[in-house]
Amino acid sequence: MWLHFGGKNIIIDPGPGSLVRIFERGLEPRDLDAVVLSHRHLDHVADVASVVESATDANKHKLELLLAPYDALEGEDPVVLKYTKKGFKRVEITTMGNTYILEEITIKPLIPHIHQGAETYSLEFSYKDKVFIYVPCGRFYEDMLYAYPENPDLMVFNTTFLKPNLNYYHLSAEDLERIIQKVKPKKTVLTHFSLQMLRAVPVKVAEDMKKRTGLEVVAATDGMKLEF
Repeated sequence: MWLHFGGKNIIIDPGPGSLVRIFERGLEPRDLDAVVLSHRHLDHVADVASVVESATDANKHKLELLLAPYDALEGEDPVVLKYTKKGFKRVEITTMGNTYILEEITIKPLIPHIHQGAETYSLEFSYKDKVFIYVPCGRFYEDMLYAYPENPDLMVFNTTFLKPNLNYYHLSAEDLERIIQKVKPKKTVLTHFSLQMLRAVPVKVAEDMKKRTGLEVVAATDGMKLEF
């Protein structure tokens, strides 16, 4: 996910193929200012080294910020190379209660997720009166109904299943609907689909949710571009 926000370009969770997708969409890695990782799983971080290598011209021109949980950066089995970290002026560990400043943008973790094998957080990006919230992988729990500010401009949810599945640590469309009914975002995007979700047709799932809630809900598609 490429976020152009507050005059900055931030790539969030550069998973497999991210560098190729950047070029396919006519974007330029050297325009990046920051990299944010929600958690260490490879479907969210596998291309971080390639993206940073391209964005920094092999660490010759450092990016402003890398923000990621401890176990992605340090821990027993980090997923960001020491060499890759040299491509940043500042490397920060995502920690509840902290805020991270990127010029006029404030980034803060809102709630830790229950996600097997990875320290994971919902993240809020705010700039002036605009608020974007990214809700990555994790099992639903009741505190998530109260973790988010009301009426954010955009929320992106990793919505893996149609219905809750206690065998996996991922949100479902039913979980998400409970959250947005409470939070009432101006726009909601569903992404990160399992085969179960794809068979249910994400566009239809989003349309049905929109009808039930009266809120703007869309399903992500490859190359989708949104303004908010």
